[in-house]
Amino acid sequence: MRDIRPPSPFIIFALTLCTAITLRATTLAQLSLEQLTSAATVVVRGKCTGAESLWRDGEIWTVTSFSAEDVWKGNLPQEFKIWTIGGRVGPITSYVPGTPKFIPGEEFVLFLERTSYGTLSITAWGEGTFLVRRNPFTGESRVTQASASMRIFDPITGKFHDAGFRNWPLGRLKSRVIAAELDETGHRRKQ
Repeated sequence: MRDIRPPSPFIIFALTLCTAITLRATTLAQLSLEQLTSAATVVVRGKCTGAESLWRDGEIWTVTSFSAEDVWKGNLPQEFKIWTIGGRVGPITSYVPGTPKFIPGEEFVLFLERTSYGTLSITAWGEGTFLVRRNPFTGESRVTQASASMRIFDPITGKFHDAGFRNWPLGRLKSRVIAAELDETGHRRKQ
């Protein structure tokens, strides 16, 4: 019979410390709408028109095509593509938590920035992605932030709370984004 000894206190301490460091490293602060707007080079309402996944530098990436419906900040061609990490190529699937998913035909408000490759990426991933839903009876459009499904830990109160914007009128979001771009004199801020 094999002699099984409990782990030493040092090993338990080391594992606890590693776990605590890992958990602390994955805690993110929620950006305000003003911070999100400032960080993005482009803010656009657009419709997803398709997607394809491919290998790049040893990683699977999904390239999603959009048609720009209304550009709120920056400049963008009518048709544009964004790159997100993860996807499926052949039998291999790569999934990164927090990466937004897009379905052709759905409409989104996207906060975008240029990568070092010159491609477009979403600012703060789920925080920079808002799904647009139109009420078929009233015609009113409302938005919900992709990160609204996540719970955020507040270290000050020691409690979790819901994150993100839920069911906001599209016009209200647009007004707040445009207001965040104006300086005290009413002119657009310089980038």
